[in-house]
Amino acid sequence: MNTGTVSVRYAKALLAYAIEQADDRQVYAEMQILTERLRSVHAIHERLADPTVRDADKCRLLETAVTDGKGRLSASASAFFSLVVGAGRGDCLLFMATSYQDLYRRRNGIVPVQLITAAPVGDERRARLKQLVENVEHGKVEWTHTIDPSIEGGFVLLVDGYRLDASVAWQLQRIRKELIEKNNRII
Repeated sequence: MNTGTVSVRYAKALLAYAIEQADDRQVYAEMQILTERLRSVHAIHERLADPTVRDADKCRLLETAVTDGKGRLSASASAFFSLVVGAGRGDCLLFMATSYQDLYRRRNGIVPVQLITAAPVGDERRARLKQLVENVEHGKVEWTHTIDPSIEGGFVLLVDGYRLDASVAWQLQRIRKELIEKNNRII
């Protein structure tokens, strides 16, 4: 069975259960943290895939990854982790978490917006850009700002799957491509 199909089915079930338990907002925050941790800490994937690690230990690992061992995991997320790990689907957990986030955003009219810049941006410019996006997108805007020096300057704006790339790196790449094409025509 396709990983995407499985992930969406589990995410839909989790969303329905979390709504029923009235902790869908907390589960959304927990899935955001889990996604970040699964992407940045590869040891979690290794432990989830390891058949010698008991299911209870895998569930504790996931709980610790989400709460940093300081808080309580929602009942829905805890039950979900037990279900996923028990079914041997721990390898799909990243896809399930991102699918849950997509479903939650769609249900609640949340538009994800990510601004990527080469250097920190002042509050005034960020607020102006945020206001422009909110005027175009009708819904709640979930705003994240990332600093990535590899774009060399300018910015990249990702709005609900659309990409506006005004980075220096992209412009240099485009110029390079045009010069190569012109050079190939001359030869």
